[in-house]
Amino acid sequence: MQRFRKILMVYNESADHQPALAHVIALAGQTGAHLTFVDVLEDVHLASGASHTALPDDLLALRREDIAINLVRLGADLAQVEIMVLEGNPPIAIIQQVLRGGHDLVVKTARGPDMGLSGRLFGSTAIKLMRKCPVPVWAFKPAPEIRFPRVLAAVGPPPEDGQNNRMNEDIISLAAAFSRAAAGSLDILHCWRLPGESLLTSGRTRIPTESLETMRRLAESRASDHLNASLLSQELTGLVYQAHLLHGHVGVILPSFIETKSIELVVMGSLTQAGIAGLISGSTAEQIFHAANCAVMVVKPPEFVSPVVL
Repeated sequence: MQRFRKILMVYNESADHQPALAHVIALAGQTGAHLTFVDVLEDVHLASGASHTALPDDLLALRREDIAINLVRLGADLAQVEIMVLEGNPPIAIIQQVLRGGHDLVVKTARGPDMGLSGRLFGSTAIKLMRKCPVPVWAFKPAPEIRFPRVLAAVGPPPEDGQNNRMNEDIISLAAAFSRAAAGSLDILHCWRLPGESLLTSGRTRIPTESLETMRRLAESRASDHLNASLLSQELTGLVYQAHLLHGHVGVILPSFIETKSIELVVMGSLTQAGIAGLISGSTAEQIFHAANCAVMVVKPPEFVSPVVL
């Protein structure tokens, strides 16, 4: 976690979210990172159809004071912590603050034990941040103790067109850092499929079984080489880890793996509609977010450009 120097945490004053706030305050103190808390007040005027009027400055100042009092109670040094109260659409305002402030990590607690009417752990703000935020987004459900003894690194497919493997290397590196911090175990999973496999196994496009198996073995060998290369690029000495190479669709395998292995944090990449090689597709990633009942960190490649602008 030493790589993060400017952390932005979305503030939540609910009682069950207080340990999460305290955990991130302590984490920033241990790593020397600059920590900013952001609270976004939704634009009630636009929501009601009335013309927009900015909230009074004294109201925003009072809100900052209330947040400061609570953060001090949780152990924050106000000389080392910044508090921002913004107006607008929460995910847009948060991403704009990332762009404005040069933050390199966004932290958000999830809905909580009740998980809302949908039964999903991550709400619309978290999903939009995971989809559009240009820096890693770490979302987890509130709990009395924030620890992740069982961590999963979901390695995506190899990059194409001569791109480097930075994305997958970051996924493994961050997952390893969490695992070390909790003195826990690390699983590293890569799912592979033969491109066009469903077409090759049915109907008029079906090919002979022998040819299909030859193609599958070649695809599996390439996937194995990719996983091994990703592992060799990392310093994993002293970690208890296990690598898994599984055949099938990641949207099916990953949620099942998370449940079976009792994973508490998954680190993965996501692909927006713009399309960047080497990442899990946007629809598949969101399918995993909704199915997983664990913490998630979503990372983006260096070339990712957020559709949100200042």
